[in-house]
Amino acid sequence: MSDITQMVVAMVMYFLFDQFLKPHLLRKWLGVALVAAGAVGCVVAGQTRVLGFDLGLLSVFAVAIGMGLFMKRRRFE
Repeated sequence: MSDITQMVVAMVMYFLFDQFLKPHLLRKWLGVALVAAGAVGCVVAGQTRVLGFDLGLLSVFAVAIGMGLFMKRRRFE
């Protein structure tokens, strides 16, 4: 799968999480979990591919999505 397609999938996931995930505790802990998993994945995964997805690239997107959720965790209050 191309890098552009993977970026589009990550952006759609971020949009869905950002719009439909409303409780601030869930946003906070999902953001923390995504940042932690993404940081570990950046070091461990490298250029590994699973089902056509580059895990290193998805790890970078996980860090960005997690930071976005964490920084805007009280958006709906």
